[in-house]
Amino acid sequence: MVMFLKGKGLLSLITYSEKRKDLLFLIDEKPRTLFEIKEFFNVKTPEIYPRIKELLEADLIQKINNEYYLTPIGIVILKYYTPLVEILNVFEETSEFWTDHDTYAIPPHLLERFNELENSILFQDPSKNVFEQNKIIVEKLETAQKISGIISVFMPSSLEMIQEMTTRKVPSKIVMTQDVYDKFRLDYKTLLEEFLQIKGNDLYLIDNVNLFVITTDSFLYFSLFYKNGLYDVQKYLVATDSRSLNWGNDCFKYFMEHSKKINKLE
Repeated sequence: MVMFLKGKGLLSLITYSEKRKDLLFLIDEKPRTLFEIKEFFNVKTPEIYPRIKELLEADLIQKINNEYYLTPIGIVILKYYTPLVEILNVFEETSEFWTDHDTYAIPPHLLERFNELENSILFQDPSKNVFEQNKIIVEKLETAQKISGIISVFMPSSLEMIQEMTTRKVPSKIVMTQDVYDKFRLDYKTLLEEFLQIKGNDLYLIDNVNLFVITTDSFLYFSLFYKNGLYDVQKYLVATDSRSLNWGNDCFKYFMEHSKKINKLE
């Protein structure tokens, strides 16, 4: 019980004060003198020293000569606290996207890396205009040097994506759900055959997955299905930063590894 109360107090110490939290992150960048700390926060000693003293007493920072350093405990706490802050930021900035959708579709190990999507932007189209969604994706594909995607619903962007990949002959890897594959094979068989004939292109088949992902060398598009199983054409995440792209690529790789490769249309 005593250990629990201490932990609770330490958690409160960090989370209940923006100044203490920012001070820890500042010292994490490099050791700081009192003068540097005051200059960064633009405050006088009486305003900041009580916060420094609290962190010293909690053994999160230490003073060596005239500089403040993180202690080993402070280093460990920030290591695990940073992803938590990032995850909370992602959820707060894009909560409307996550709360309404089937997040069980995301593999657990990728959900744990939720924080890597911190710089993603939520797009919302109240008109349910799939052609606007289609425009965003296709425009990005026009300059892509490599493409990978999980196509789980047939819509205008699904068709134009394959057409763009086939026309530009950009190395592309696609995972399709069974119903999307059946639609292409029935109505656009020639296009799919042309896609497969291009060097560097791969097509994979998976039974079902309730997410839609497109990744290129500079762009991530990510959307989910509602909890009732319907695809949401209104809300989707877009990102261009390296952490989000890496997350998207790993998401694709996971489902690719759980799919069957199609070498020839049946």
